[in-house]
Amino acid sequence: MEKKISTKEILAGMLGCQELIDDLGLELKKKSLLECFEEVIERARKNREFGREYDEYFCLNDKLIAAKRFELETIAQEYGISEWQAALFAIVIELCKGDDVNQRRLAEQLKTSFVSFLSLEKDLLELEKLRLIKRNKWGSIRVSREVLEMLRENKPFRKSSSTGLTTNTILSRMDRLFGDITIDEGNVKLALEEVDDMLLSNPNTSIAKAADSFFVLKAGDTINDLMDDESDYDYSESMSKIERMLFYALIHRYNRYDDDDCEWWDFRSFFSDDDFDWLQGEYKNRSLDLQKMGVIEYVNIDGMAAKDRFHLTDEVKEMILADVGGVRDRTPMAGLIEYGTINAKALFYDDAVKKQVSSLESILSAERFPEIREMMKSKGMRTGFTCLFYGAPGTGKTETVYQLAKRTGRDLITADVTKIKSFWVGESEKNIKELFSKYKRCVKESKMTPILLFNEADAIFGIRMEGADRAVEKMENSIQNIILQEMESLDGILIATTNMTQNLDKAFERRFLYKIRFEVPSVEVKSKIWHSMVPDLDEEQTRKLASMFNFSGGQIENVSRKKIVQSIITGTEPSYEEMVEFCREEMIGNNRQTGNRIGF
Repeated sequence: MEKKISTKEILAGMLGCQELIDDLGLELKKKSLLECFEEVIERARKNREFGREYDEYFCLNDKLIAAKRFELETIAQEYGISEWQAALFAIVIELCKGDDVNQRRLAEQLKTSFVSFLSLEKDLLELEKLRLIKRNKWGSIRVSREVLEMLRENKPFRKSSSTGLTTNTILSRMDRLFGDITIDEGNVKLALEEVDDMLLSNPNTSIAKAADSFFVLKAGDTINDLMDDESDYDYSESMSKIERMLFYALIHRYNRYDDDDCEWWDFRSFFSDDDFDWLQGEYKNRSLDLQKMGVIEYVNIDGMAAKDRFHLTDEVKEMILADVGGVRDRTPMAGLIEYGTINAKALFYDDAVKKQVSSLESILSAERFPEIREMMKSKGMRTGFTCLFYGAPGTGKTETVYQLAKRTGRDLITADVTKIKSFWVGESEKNIKELFSKYKRCVKESKMTPILLFNEADAIFGIRMEGADRAVEKMENSIQNIILQEMESLDGILIATTNMTQNLDKAFERRFLYKIRFEVPSVEVKSKIWHSMVPDLDEEQTRKLASMFNFSGGQIENVSRKKIVQSIITGTEPSYEEMVEFCREEMIGNNRQTGNRIGF
């Protein structure tokens, strides 16, 4: 017999009251995160008709909270925010549409006065602290790219933990935070709080110890204490927020730009007008704590102190960077990309490549990799994993490395070949040794072994020359010998990509454990790529384009980008015939020959 549902039960379901639902023994269908956002947005969306035109706006009020309590509770719990903030967040996502939205437009869309809109500041700040949104110096709001990527997968974004960090990771995060500020897209106060939090949470790192020893940031401080107004907090032991930010900014500039000759204008984006004027005045009077304690000093130019320029002293830099090799080996690993910042992307392969990539992903997974390494070690085998991805340009070799890093939770380190090679005698050899030295240190410090990527490896893994007489030839041979030795003793993961294999030395070929050939995709795979990049094409159209044009994934992406540009310029979506014309244009100059095949 079918159970009758009372009005009370219906109301319980509508309002999402969990206690009442439990008492009544009801079960509500669990909704995905995307579904919850969609329902909240549709409920908040309003249309007012004016003749033949519609005025669309959004209602953010208690009625919305009551009507969509179940969905808002789900969002709030997943992101660690209030239901009101969840509703605001949903509306912001819809209005941003992957781009910026300014405060004026947001106020207009909420049908509120600008003064009333300012009452949302506390909620917007909380969303910003959790890195769910970003605001630039003019107040424009953007939903973080990482947040949208996770939402596409129906997963909530989680701000990275501040605990268990190394000096290397702290420096990398500072690079991101202060890089945003430099281009006016970061919040200075939040960046300061985040760096404080990282140092306080990781007191045993060299950068935290240095900050503690110079009273820049004392281990006994708390974030709440440090963020209090200057008048309410005793700074007799800890440095003021203003000088603390200058200290952090100097570290960032030295590591990011290798800049040891700073002027005040270099730090203009980090301070308000009043704070900037105060800093300059105290500096001229040599009254800054950073000066009194010998943390910063004038730059020496030709034996003379240039009083308008300053930098961290060598002793202080040595203390800060002790964990990463000190001043001579000072920077965090060049080319370091944290796996969490890599955008998830669907890739399509033919069966043979798919099978090999899936196998490699399984091997590099957090569960299997330690087990496999230990097994190899117990049998007296080398534990390093070396892989070569080769094939025609645009077939997904490089993107596959990025997605392997993303899916296995491994940071990625890209080797910059142009910086390794130098015309100065002996510098190239020094650079390649330093690269592997830093990578070894990074492997030692990291919880998960990072991946070292040599992109377009034929430029540096080339054929060695016999009887080399010229300095350049000797240098090339010397570099290659160093790499071969390092590959023999590698205790990590090295992946190289190349379009041309005839230039690859046989000694390198033998040292690659896994070799995967990336072919130009089949018609079936190309159809899937077309559909993923241009979803408004139907199945027949994608099949036709895949059959007509022997394109790689990279070329298909070029056509899809051109389609987007055209739609922005004209305001209308290009027709199928125009898409065909874009494809013909893409064919020009792309009939290049690929290299010789080598085995898997």
